[in-house]
Amino acid sequence: MRRWQYQLLLAGLSPWLAVDSWRRYRRAPAGQRRLFEQFGRLRDGLPRDALWLHAVSLGEVRAAAMLVRAVQARWPDLPIVISTTTETGAEAARGLDLPHFYAPFDLGLAQRRVLARLRPRLLVVMETELWPNLVREADRAAVPLVIANARLSDRSYRRYSRWGGPLLREALAGIELICAQSPADRERFLELGARRVEDCGNLKFDLPVVETVPPVPDGRAHTWLAASTHPDEEAQVLEAHATVRRRYPDARLILVPRHPERAAEVRRLVESHGFSLAIWSPGRQSDEEATVLVVDRAGVLAGLFADVPVVFMGGSLVPVGGHNPIEPAAVGRAVLHGPAVQNFRQVFAVLGERDACREVGGSESLAAAVIECFARSRDWAEAGGRARIVIAEHRGAASRLVDRLASWLD
Repeated sequence: MRRWQYQLLLAGLSPWLAVDSWRRYRRAPAGQRRLFEQFGRLRDGLPRDALWLHAVSLGEVRAAAMLVRAVQARWPDLPIVISTTTETGAEAARGLDLPHFYAPFDLGLAQRRVLARLRPRLLVVMETELWPNLVREADRAAVPLVIANARLSDRSYRRYSRWGGPLLREALAGIELICAQSPADRERFLELGARRVEDCGNLKFDLPVVETVPPVPDGRAHTWLAASTHPDEEAQVLEAHATVRRRYPDARLILVPRHPERAAEVRRLVESHGFSLAIWSPGRQSDEEATVLVVDRAGVLAGLFADVPVVFMGGSLVPVGGHNPIEPAAVGRAVLHGPAVQNFRQVFAVLGERDACREVGGSESLAAAVIECFARSRDWAEAGGRARIVIAEHRGAASRLVDRLASWLD
């Protein structure tokens, strides 16, 4: 793609972008509403000469939290401001007690307005947000830009290779440093034309281990968790649960859709499969007769991972690419997963090398795996212990990344 084509595409999308900005304004909590912020209209009070940290959504914000802690420990007087793209990311970012704003759309004027308003000392973008106008305007404003915890999934690599063209090469040339999650990611960025890429490891390995967790939701021994599930995947999970219950009639499933706003849709699906259900939240007593508990809010998975012995990671039985298994592994849970894990291929690979995860191929395979985990609970617990060791061995990315940022922040 060439720059003029990209600008033409953005111009065509502008009406939809304006509608999206208005929608976010209407849905934002009272006191958090800022009209057309994504067009560069920032509120007063945001710090200047700060570290600007951009994270798209919930997963990136959680990884960014590791970097925030490391930066604050080394430069306690350095102000930090964080931007996000999604509403779930915004909610998580506010939990970091940092000034927050919605990142501008990649319109040249919007990016210039934000950079002129903030005048950041350094801009750190989490994972793989390659916005050509942001890179160009940061370069013009003499603001160094670093990509942290960078990764390229199979799909992204193919898309960039096919469609990136001169625009991608120009954007990569304007990035001061790309800190990749793995050697494979580093090689991919170099092949695409990046000029400086270093393997710093995956920040998500540095996630803190949960020490306090909610109580077991039901007290039953045969409880399993399906985490971060997607449409067309929940049906397979429920079919597997029906098979599990034929072997273990007391079995209970905790079902956590990736997007909590889908809880009503998931609830109807559960009912259509003939299960009794309840909506579960921390601190709320669940229905003892319910065979499926549906979680309708974000932010509770960490406690559930620590508490439920059998975990299936969603987004992997459908072509989503899987979700991060580091959080359950960090609290000693081996995970079940489908074949579509390209988003976290390296993480699943290192877990698989230690026999600390298990791949399933569909509802029948998932049911058989859950049944075996219940029947051989000691073996599955030992696999969880190996998973915890793997995570511990791969920690330290935040410290390595901070060392790379020192040339701009010291």
